[in-house]
Order: sequence, then structure tokens, then C-alpha cells
Amino acid sequence: MRRIFSILLSIAMTFSIVTGLNLTASANDIYNIQVKGICDYNKANEVLKIVNNERSANGLNALSMDTELLNAAMDRAMENGIYYSHTRPDGSTCFTICNKINGENIAVNYLSSESVMNGWMNSSGHRANILGSNYKSIGIGCFKVNSVYYWVQSFSNKAAENIPNISGTVEKANTISIQKSFVKLYASVSTSNMRTNESGQFKYGIINQGWTSAYCTGVASDYTFSSSDPTVVSIDSEGRFTAIGDGTANISVKLKADSNQSYSKKITVNGNATTTNFTTQTKTTKTTAEQIKTTKTSATQTKTTKSSATQAKAAKTSKAQAKTTKSSIKQATITKLTANRNGKKINVTWKKVNKATGYEVQVATSKKFKKGNIVFDKTTKKTKITIKGKKIKKNKTYYIRVRAYTVLTDSNGESHKSHSKWSKKSIWIR
Repeated sequence: MRRIFSILLSIAMTFSIVTGLNLTASANDIYNIQVKGICDYNKANEVLKIVNNERSANGLNALSMDTELLNAAMDRAMENGIYYSHTRPDGSTCFTICNKINGENIAVNYLSSESVMNGWMNSSGHRANILGSNYKSIGIGCFKVNSVYYWVQSFSNKAAENIPNISGTVEKANTISIQKSFVKLYASVSTSNMRTNESGQFKYGIINQGWTSAYCTGVASDYTFSSSDPTVVSIDSEGRFTAIGDGTANISVKLKADSNQSYSKKITVNGNATTTNFTTQTKTTKTTAEQIKTTKTSATQTKTTKSSATQAKAAKTSKAQAKTTKSSIKQATITKLTANRNGKKINVTWKKVNKATGYEVQVATSKKFKKGNIVFDKTTKKTKITIKGKKIKKNKTYYIRVRAYTVLTDSNGESHKSHSKWSKKSIWIR
């Protein structure tokens, strides 16, 4: 029986159809991590209505919501909050969550039922699933965490056995089995200076694989919180901390499943300062891959390492110039991506960028583009390149990204590169 996957990633506005491999890790390579968020049954029911309107317009039977498929789709949406893929966090295919499933669509970052359905219907693979003539029932998941929505459609050739009657939103926590290599702690504290009796709250959870700041909120019982000096700052088992007395203290959070993953923040308490109402600031989590990347770059750029006031001012001016130059460089959009029939060459073409000095091209076996999985890295002045070699193999997905750069001379006479955003695509070598 053929099973079909379709993935819609609105973060990068990229579409692809993938096939599944069962890569389930051994028990020794798995952590059981709790995550929590909001399951939105109202939006799930709205999606069902639009699905059946589309099917009716194409002369097809309506799909019925099946309770088992609905629960599976909601669980899959929660899994996508921690690992966005048709592959489940433990390495198995999406079909292992429920043996009724014959096809799956997923999407992220759409705020409404109408917008996600519009995205799916404008992608051939997702549309084919929605209008599949053999399908009789469906489960729909909608999971919201940190203002990001994760969507799942689970299709089945079997008729619905039990039709649910559920609506509204439900706050839910799930224990998810995830490969150790995919687990990365997210933690943040919005302040480093406090006054006596002020309080704050740790934010903590697990970063979604492949991103830097999109994370799924954790459950406190999976974490250990501590203070280096409770007489200065105390902290409870939920990650809430309170300024007690003058001094400094480091407050920390550790993942119980992996104590090597921890985060610490130095807090200074000054009880002599004028007391004001303290509100814990909320750091906005940006929800697109490029926004997240930009935030990280910005934080690096604003860190001053020179010691004198004059040097710091010069550095600030130089960075402002670099930022201005960077914003003026357009993205080197990939216009063509092909592979030859024997699967040993990848041809990449991108649009020429005015005023660009050159281009940087990277090819990796993972969308994370970490050092260990980059198989090709080159700087060129051309707008077309052929990638070949022993590292390019058949039956494998490769991720390609290109960015333009120009050389900037700052006020100190120092030259450095200023880059555009990456333009990304992927290709399956057959």
C-alpha cells in the first residue's frame, strides 16, 4: 500500500515531497522529554470543513474526522513542535503513530485554518493528499506553542470508526521520545539586574531541530533549577526566582535527562536602589528561519570587546556601517537546481546581485549546515556552479544555500565581508 508524505514549511516558503525511512534509534539513544502547549480543536474543525469543500468542488466524497486519527494528528503536531519533520523525533516514520494512516501533510507558522489550507492547496503534493480519491477519514492536528502554530493532516483509506465531538482549546503536555542527538536545551532570563523582592521567570524547553530560537516549552519536572547563593537570589522548582538581598548570584537550569545541557545567568541585586514595580520582560521568539538567524547575528554584532570608550565608539560606528551595507545587498536567489542522471553532479544557478563582490556556496547533508555535514564550500564570482565528487551520492537529499557578499572598509581602514541572507533549496539525488 502506497503511503504519501507532504511537507509545507512556511518558515522558508519551501515545498518538498519526501519518502520515509524507519530510522528508529535504540533505547539507549533516546530521551523521554515532556513538552506542552495548546491543542486547538476549533481550528482543526475549520480545516476539516475547508477540506470537504475542496473535495466537494472536485466531485469527491467528504472525509469524516476519526477519533483515533484526530488524537494521532494532535500528537504529531506536538512532535513537530520539537522536531519538524515527517520522521518522528525517535527516528521512526510518521505512520508508526497510528496504523490507520496512509498519508500525511504538515505545515508550520500559518496563523489561520484558511491560510494553511491555501498553502497546502497551492502545492501539488499536499493538494494530491487532500483530494485523494481513496481516502475516507482524516485526523487534523493544530498545536500552538510560543505563538507558533504546527499543523498536521493524517489521511486514511479506512472509514471513520468513531466520530469525535470536541471543540475549543486544551492546554496539553505530552511525553515525547526523541533521539539524544536532536535534544538541545533552550533557556533564557530577561534580566541581569534586580532590586530586592523583585521576581522573574526562567523560560526553558527544547529547541526545534534545525532552528536557533524556535523552541517547545518544557515541563518543570524535567529540569533542575538552582542558585549559587540563595541569600541573594532564590529559585523554586518551577524556575521562578526572587531577589532576596544585595550581591550577585548565578541562577542555573539543567536538563535532568542530560545534565551536560545547562544554562546559567548572573544576577546582580542592589537593594539600595529606588524600588519600582518589576515586570519580567518577554523576549519575542521570531518564527522564521531567516528572522531567527538575523537575531543571532545581531546579538553577535552588538557585543563590544574593545576596552576604551574611543575604541568602543569606533567599533559601534563600524558595525553601524556594516549593518547599512548588509541591508543593501540583495539575496542571491537560486533560480535553477538540477542533478545529472548518474547522480554525481549538482548544478546550481542563481540570480546575479548588483554590486556584489562574489558569492559563497555551501552544500550539506543536513539543513543545519554544521561543519560536520558540509560536503562543499566555495567562494566564487560566477553565478553558476557544478558540484561533483565522491561525496555526492544517489538516494540522498542535499541542502544547498547561496549568499552574496561585498567587501566593506570601515572607519578604521579595516576590510571585511558583508553578506546577504542565504538563499536555500534542497534536492533529492536519485
